[in-house]
Amino acid sequence: MRLALIHRPRGANPATQPSTSWRTCLREVQFIDAAAGSLPACEPVLQDADAYALLLEIVCGLRSPLIGETEVQAQFKSFMAALDPAADRWLRRLGERVLADAKSIREQYLQGFGSHSYGRLASRHIVGDRVALIGTGALARQVLHSAPAGVPVDLWGRRLEHVPDCGDRAVRYLLIANADLGAPANESATSMVVAAPIGEHDLNAIARHYPCVSRLIDLRAADQETPIEASVPVVTLSMLLAEGSTMASAGSNASVPAAASAEVRRRARAFACREELRPFGWDDLCA
Repeated sequence: MRLALIHRPRGANPATQPSTSWRTCLREVQFIDAAAGSLPACEPVLQDADAYALLLEIVCGLRSPLIGETEVQAQFKSFMAALDPAADRWLRRLGERVLADAKSIREQYLQGFGSHSYGRLASRHIVGDRVALIGTGALARQVLHSAPAGVPVDLWGRRLEHVPDCGDRAVRYLLIANADLGAPANESATSMVVAAPIGEHDLNAIARHYPCVSRLIDLRAADQETPIEASVPVVTLSMLLAEGSTMASAGSNASVPAAASAEVRRRARAFACREELRPFGWDDLCA
């Protein structure tokens, strides 16, 4: 099977045929089975070296507003882990190669470029005496470990088994499903940080626990944002991305991403050449 994919911005027209897709806050990558029939003519399809290069650039953070950020790599790992081991065997093998190449490129060229992580950018806007953090995934863990020292955190999640390691930080874990039960409100000045998809009902149920919300930091993609009933200042993901891009441009060597991109192209050519020499498909290629 040859590698073929469609790359589109998040929120664009959905896929027109059944396929496996990886979605991030900014984009969707649709993996096409080129052997199943003709490729769709309505959208540009990247194949082989071009497709591999794009995928590797995305996972390395070279296509992110914040160059070298690591959240997108964590999202790709989660996507790979959710694939069916039997039905998506070829894609899991491909993902292993992408992650190995991304690790090598990051270590060689991008050390320090992801230092302004989304969590650290969000923590710059935390004000008040408490943080109400919604989510328990990789992004929430970034926020948790970057939050100001000594500030207690209420961590809202959906399942107890997903509680992350909190170190020595004072953390109280709360279930989103219990937000409607009317627990006593916390009167501390609180920054709410949304680091996971959540609907309007649950978001406002949590907000009612904090009558003194001083700021809402919303790290969801624009098409996931839902309003909050309280009238508070809001910091959005797009605002943080603009801020992070400015900081990265001011403090980085512009030649480093270019060198990383050149290495991406070299590895993509190696991938395509290896495929051409393997006539028995993905299982042979990845053996």
